[in-house]
Amino acid sequence: MNPKILIAGGSIGGLTTAVLLRDLGYDVQVYERASAALQERGTGIVVLPITERYFTENQRGDDGRVSLELADWTYLDHSGAVISAQADHFRFSGWSTVYRALHEAFDPDRYHLDSEMVGFDQRADGVTLHLGDGRSVDGDLLICADGLSSTARSILLPGVEPTYAGYVAWRAITPEQDLSAATLGALRDAMLYQVLDHSHILVYAIPSPSGSITPGERTVNSVWYRNYPDDGHFADLMTGIDGERRSGTMPPGMIRPEFVDEMRQSASETLAPPIREVVLACHEPLIQAIFDLEVPRMVFGRVCILGDAAFGLRPHVAAGQAKACADAWALHDALIEVDHDLDAALAVWEPRQLQLGRSAVANTRMMGHRSQVAGSMVAGDPAWKFGLWEPGN
Repeated sequence: MNPKILIAGGSIGGLTTAVLLRDLGYDVQVYERASAALQERGTGIVVLPITERYFTENQRGDDGRVSLELADWTYLDHSGAVISAQADHFRFSGWSTVYRALHEAFDPDRYHLDSEMVGFDQRADGVTLHLGDGRSVDGDLLICADGLSSTARSILLPGVEPTYAGYVAWRAITPEQDLSAATLGALRDAMLYQVLDHSHILVYAIPSPSGSITPGERTVNSVWYRNYPDDGHFADLMTGIDGERRSGTMPPGMIRPEFVDEMRQSASETLAPPIREVVLACHEPLIQAIFDLEVPRMVFGRVCILGDAAFGLRPHVAAGQAKACADAWALHDALIEVDHDLDAALAVWEPRQLQLGRSAVANTRMMGHRSQVAGSMVAGDPAWKFGLWEPGN
């Protein structure tokens, strides 16, 4: 009988793991706490090669890509003048575009909604997963890809929690049809960056909700990093119009008007014209708090944690989704390397992924310090590039 793999968490990291191990012949079952397929999150992501490797290698080659390419990385000054432009050819997509493609590639009867992990018990050769509705499921291995607020991590490593970095990302998406011809021209084939005083912002096109990558029909994503000290300002910002305090993400429509008004006033005064237009055209931005997280272990007998559950990366190298996918591919490769011995594969996998995670966290922490604390970020710096292993990769 093929080993049964249980995966807690059905987002991009969990689904990438699921399709890869299913293709190796394992009996893979995914348990997702949401009651419906994960919805549009309204955010863009930079797609590093590892993030869409499943589609480029296992489906239709380049035709199966779930991203669009922008040729140039362009820095603007306050007036909108180009102060640096480099040909980089990074790729971009929407979180929901990548998620939907992976969800469609997996078996629907093996993707279990409304199935929240609340605990687990281990034995020498397997694990029992306990779900919130009272069900229990036996398997040979439990892979926990349950995100930054991981239930599994809280059980396995109590006290290891994300640490607030001192700033947040104001994120917005805007349909290209809402933008002027001048701004569309600036965004047609370029990602726009602006370095500000102890802050920075980037703007880029992603596929539309329907998947169109035709200029003029796409969606534009903006990410603006702004400091909010953890001295009461952050808690105030993350308390919504409903009075609820959010810990990580303030969803669209919940940000209190005084904070939106202040953000818009600052945008009007400091941002380059095309970047300013994108930000101001969005009626309901969201806020993503920035955290660091790193764990001392990823394997605990027949339970392991991966992706954001183990290492929370600041977004500056665009490697959060890539790290989760890299963990999945590394586990896939380790299983092949040791002829599908689960315990041996985990022993090979863990030190490699711990080393990668620690390196990535250190790099993103350094970049965040430069941009938001030291104010030493420089437009056009060749070291300021996206990449998980190194700039550009």
